[in-house]
Amino acid sequence: MPELPEVETIKRGLENNLINQTISSVQCHRDTLRHPIPKKLDTLITRKKMIYFARRGKYILIGLNNQQTILIHLGMSGKMIVRPNIDGEPIVKHEHLTLITKEGQRLSYIDPRRFGMIDLFKSEQTHGLLSKMGPEPLGDEAHQQFLILHLQKHLQHKKQSIKVSLLDQHIIAGLGNIYVCEALFLAGISPIRESKMLDKDEIKKIVGSIQTILTQAIEAGGSSMRDYVHANGKKGYFQMQWKVYGKEGDYCSDCLTKQKKSVIKRVVQTGRSSFYCDLCQK
Repeated sequence: MPELPEVETIKRGLENNLINQTISSVQCHRDTLRHPIPKKLDTLITRKKMIYFARRGKYILIGLNNQQTILIHLGMSGKMIVRPNIDGEPIVKHEHLTLITKEGQRLSYIDPRRFGMIDLFKSEQTHGLLSKMGPEPLGDEAHQQFLILHLQKHLQHKKQSIKVSLLDQHIIAGLGNIYVCEALFLAGISPIRESKMLDKDEIKKIVGSIQTILTQAIEAGGSSMRDYVHANGKKGYFQMQWKVYGKEGDYCSDCLTKQKKSVIKRVVQTGRSSFYCDLCQK
């Protein structure tokens, strides 16, 4: 599933290509994805201008000039592609929604597995799926200090592992399996540590590592695995920088630089694989 860096990269691509453009036509090629697509979506957003693009957690938000906001989740295999519109061009395989702008751009929502979603809500309200989400992990120094205090408060009584806690969207928004594994490795914290056993200094390391890893991943355009591509169809390349994710049985690269040999291990936590070095991470 695309995580925060991938969703942020796509959001930026959409914004760069479509900001302040007016939707001239909408075609819904099916009625439902993970949830039903809003009825009359085409009539509700046609002739409306896209005035802002935002991301909340793993959701993309497109604000319209009629005080409505389109909410999009990519699910496991969704992607959004922007390209110049060609009259009469057929839809591509698994293209479920097509937006054409007056300025001549075509936005296609493509989702082979159909686990994504598209919804519409009033901009002055908060969508139910967003209302209970935790804070965003990225921000300035003041936000970083807030996150440290926030995590201290929410982790102090939790027996579950820190890996599981960081994947909880109610605690912190947008994090997924890949980047939590990588951030915990950078912080030197084992994914199997109990959340409540972490002290303030360790939480500070985790927050800093999360922000470092996410920033690096966004700069690299995210990680391309299977379906994920940018809004222009190109792939990200942060997977080239992974230190532990998917590397079970490989020697830890950090240990090798210290003339030590330790292999990356894998453990399953709540149905998800965690990758770590038990020499680097305590």
